[in-house]
Amino acid sequence: MKIAIGMCGKTSGKCSSMGCFRAYNNEDKHFTVYKDIETELMAFFSCNLCFENGEEKLNNIANRLKKNRVDKLHLGACALKCKEDRLKEIKKVFIDLGIDVVEGTH
Repeated sequence: MKIAIGMCGKTSGKCSSMGCFRAYNNEDKHFTVYKDIETELMAFFSCNLCFENGEEKLNNIANRLKKNRVDKLHLGACALKCKEDRLKEIKKVFIDLGIDVVEGTH
């Protein structure tokens, strides 16, 4: 199963992303469901929806994930702190392309 992790672009320079990678590498927290499934972390990206040309950039990322057959996108805790309408918007971009979205990493 191919997995991607998305974090909030506003955390750039504040977050080391170690929590997300630790949870993935240890099959812990929101990744426990993969204990008996072979996975490959295909991408780790910042959602820049709140920035200039953010919608276009997010759509580009989503299309690249789809093209490379990513099955699931995990949204980091930082991304889940978006306003509810923005979170729905982010999820919809990926769900519309057939990529399952999981809320959480660690």
